[in-house]
Amino acid sequence: MVKVSELIKKELKVEKVKLDESEKAKGKESVGDLKMEQVVKIAREKMGDMMVGSLKAAVKTVLGSMVSMPVTVEGKKPKEILREVEDGKWDEVIK
Repeated sequence: MVKVSELIKKELKVEKVKLDESEKAKGKESVGDLKMEQVVKIAREKMGDMMVGSLKAAVKTVLGSMVSMPVTVEGKKPKEILREVEDGKWDEVIK
């Protein structure tokens, strides 16, 4: 079973989803930025492994996993996107 973090690395085309101390010192806050379509793609791929009843719930689970990672979605922190998903802003993308 492939982990969500592995799928994120694949989408970002990076070897690690972690900032080292020198990157942090330079003010870097993210290893990459995902499009919402990429988050939905990851959610679709992982949905069978998750105990969720909808794609929206799977997307929220993926975003929840991303909260602890130095990754942004559409230029925003995952928590902010999670709120937007809950408010229905991304319903057209998540279908």
